[in-house]
Parts: sequence; structure tokens; C-alpha cells
Amino acid sequence: MQINTNTSTWAFPGGGTAAAAADSSVSRGDTLVGGNTSTAAQPGVLLAQADTHNPSASSQNGNNGTPAQSANTTPFWGAGTVPAPNALTALRQAERDRTDPLRLGVNEVYRDAITLASDRTGYPRATIAAVISAEAGPLRGKRLDEATNQRFYGELHPQLDPKAKLGKADAAEWKAVRSELSATWDPQSYNTTSKAGGLTQFLESTWIESATKPGSYVNQQAKSLGLVNDANQVVDRAGLLDLRFDATTSIVAAAELDKGYFTQLSARTKDDGTPLVPADLPADQKAQYIYLVHHEGAGGAAQILKGTLTDARAEGLLQNHVADADKRQAMIDAREGSAAKAYTAYLWQYIEQRIVPANFR
Repeated sequence: MQINTNTSTWAFPGGGTAAAAADSSVSRGDTLVGGNTSTAAQPGVLLAQADTHNPSASSQNGNNGTPAQSANTTPFWGAGTVPAPNALTALRQAERDRTDPLRLGVNEVYRDAITLASDRTGYPRATIAAVISAEAGPLRGKRLDEATNQRFYGELHPQLDPKAKLGKADAAEWKAVRSELSATWDPQSYNTTSKAGGLTQFLESTWIESATKPGSYVNQQAKSLGLVNDANQVVDRAGLLDLRFDATTSIVAAAELDKGYFTQLSARTKDDGTPLVPADLPADQKAQYIYLVHHEGAGGAAQILKGTLTDARAEGLLQNHVADADKRQAMIDAREGSAAKAYTAYLWQYIEQRIVPANFR
């Protein structure tokens, strides 16, 4: 996905505004965390503890407090381990949609998972959807073809033989369905460089950290599957890392982790004592700060906001995300030779363009 070069309006540490980096690009699904900026490097994560399980599904919980799993059939790309249907009335569901609207289009299969994440963190569902959208890679290639065939033959035209050649009109419709589904989030998203995986692009170390935090959703799921023992020690590392590709677990785990990091960041101040995160932020702007900590961790986000990111560290970050050396140098040159300013502008530009909760209401 190419990012355009519209001028950013974010306040730039040290004065001025963070204009868009020249000729920069970033791919959906690329993690903006790398090297020593890994979220796993940030100590003292405070996972959300407001709810230990989905309150609307409490009657379905097992003995260990882990939501029971749904037996509902979902598309092959799946919504993951979505909790079993709860006892909410249609009236209460309608009220939730009125007060916390959510519009997902072709990603409707993830509604229950996003709602669960919202229940556990208190974050608006549209905020959570925006973070997922900025992280997850779309269905593509063979997986996109399989999804298209499932929709076209399984739902729209079950009378047609998948092995038979399509007529002109049917072939055009198949292509239209494929085009529509190309915006579907792929829970198998994987970054071969950083090894970040799943809808919310967890690094291996961060996932293990979250899975061994008592009370977290991923900890509950991992224990129920025998991947983590009662002492919160990893029993099956490979199986635990594969759990990143369960859509519901990935979505809820990210929301909980983000809330912990955002809480840490909100407690930090600038040198003059003013808070790094302005008080009473509008929900949509708060979502952008939430995404900042999602990628940078509380410590990395603090460096961005305080303007203390060093050029040496920023050069490594830019190299992780902009492969073309000439483009990287052009970005640095456009920022008075400062790699830190170039990376900061690059990051805010991506956040502004991709974290737009209004797109999901």
C-alpha cells in the first residue's frame, strides 16, 4: 500500500509540524516495531483487568473462567475462537450498535471478536477495528481465490459446478466477488522480516510475554489448550506462537496489551511536567495514540512524543521499514539531515492516514 505525501498536521517535538515524508511507503501488515523497540522490551505491562471474561457470555464460561468456544460455522479464513452466543436480547444488541457503532463490511465475521475486546478493555469497537485494519494484511493469492470460491459457489450460486467453466456473465461476477473480498483481513498475516504474525502482528517475544501474564485473555486461552501451565510457564512454544493466528485471541490480546501500554504512557510527562498524552482527547485522536503505543511500546512512544529519539536508533527503524536506501536518504535530507525527525514524520503520517475509526462506524 502506497502512502501519499499529504502534509501532516501533527505537532512536531521541538516546534513546527510533521510534514509528510517525501516518497515514502509502507506495506499493510508491516510492523513498525523492530530491534530494541520491540514491545517486549518494555517492562511492567499492565494488562486490562476490568473484566476477566466476557460478561455477556458468563453463562458459557468453563471452570477456568475461559469463554467457551463457538461451534458456529465461519468462512475458512475464520474468526477464530469466538465465544459462544450469549443471552443478550436483540434490543440490547441494537442499543450497543447505537451507542458503540461498528461497520465492518467484508470483515463482518470479526464483529464478535472485536466486541469481546471492547468489553474487556472499554475501548470503542471502531477504535479496535481501525488498529486491526492498519496491521492485518489482506487476503491475497490462493487464499483470496479460496475465499472467492466459497462465497461464489457456496453462498451465491450453489447450483453451479466449481469444476465447470464459467460463462461470461458468471466469470465477471466471480471477479467482482474477488475484488470485494480483497479487502478482507487475513488472520494468517505474517511479516517474514520481523516474524510478526496474526491480525494484530504480534512479535514472538511480545506474544509469549502476554501469554504468561496471569488473567490476560491469551493466558486463559493458552492454559485451556495446554500451551501454558498453571505456573504461567510455556509448555509448547511452537503451539503458543501458532495461537497468534487465531483471530479472536489476536484481537483481544492486542487490545489488552495496548491498554496497558497506553496507561503507562499516560502517566509520563514532558520535562516541563505536562503530560505526554493530552487529557480529554477526542476518541478518534486517542485511537491514534493507542496505535502509537501498539507499535512502539510505552518507552518508544514516549521517545517519539518527547523528541528524544536518537538519530542512530531512528536510522535502524527507517531501514526496517523503507527498503530503498535512496528513499531513506531523501527522507532524512528533507528533515534537516535528522533520521529521528524523518522517522517521526513517517510514523505520524501512517497513523493519520490509517487510524480513522470513523471509517468503521
